Amino acid sequence: MRYAEIIHDSWDLTISNSKLKWLVFVPSFVAVLIFVLEVAWQMYLYWGEFVTDSEFSIKSLQNVFRFLMENNLLGWVIFGTIFILFFAFVVPSWVHAAIILGVKQKLNYPEKYCSIREKMIKAYDYFFKLFELHAIAGIFSLWSLALFVATFYRIFHDSFFKLIWPILILYAICASIVTIFMSFAAYFIVCEDEPLGSSISKSIGLVFLNFGRTMAIILLMFLVNLRVLINVIVVLLVPIGLFAAFTYFNNSLMLILSIILGLGLMGFTAYLTAILEVFSTAVWTESFLQMREDQKELSSEEK
Repeated sequence: MRYAEIIHDSWDLTISNSKLKWLVFVPSFVAVLIFVLEVAWQMYLYWGEFVTDSEFSIKSLQNVFRFLMENNLLGWVIFGTIFILFFAFVVPSWVHAAIILGVKQKLNYPEKYCSIREKMIKAYDYFFKLFELHAIAGIFSLWSLALFVATFYRIFHDSFFKLIWPILILYAICASIVTIFMSFAAYFIVCEDEPLGSSISKSIGLVFLNFGRTMAIILLMFLVNLRVLINVIVVLLVPIGLFAAFTYFNNSLMLILSIILGLGLMGFTAYLTAILEVFSTAVWTESFLQMREDQKELSSEEK
């Protein structure tokens, strides 16, 4: 397997198909928003626990609810919450199937027109299986585990956490192994229309037979994502630094400028996330198709 060729072909496919990137943009924006909210919430709780020694109580919730009622914002908050939950937990499975279908067509028939509407309609056939797969994979998500550990440490850092941390490390290792062996389950579902259970078992078998290849792809994608992450941090530090310096002298504009800057930065980050999502899907789809082709050739030779 030529990894450089896969990376090159996947990047060309990504930059030449803007429809796929914009298809992922809204779910990516919601994912970035949820990420920011989760990090901000953890920082707020840690600040209250270790710095100011104040807790988020029922009284705080009552104050927030009273503020929303007085300013007629409760309805908007409910609508926003439903919108975010819908695009965070329902839409990604549908979009993921559509991207795999679009990438598969572009890899097999580069000159053929790729209709996003057609792919979205066809993706509905795989939605429920991918939704179940994402729900199962979420149990082994390292980010979910990190949030759990952060909360657990904040509450029990002086007592129970000192006893339980080896179990958490062991679970993180097991979760990483499970995630690796489930790498191709979604592609069995969409590319070969396999049932959920069969997709997971076949993914385990494919990874086991191509463990070195799979780990090489994971390492390559980690390095690509790391480089992009570093570039994003460098780019974001400049406007954040200018904003901090400006608001130091103009506090009256802080709220408006922070909202505009925050939305702009989240939009920029969501666009980069969408590019990476399409690129990553292209890499995994092409790798999956090549591994399956090699596996079929090997099986035919053995017969």
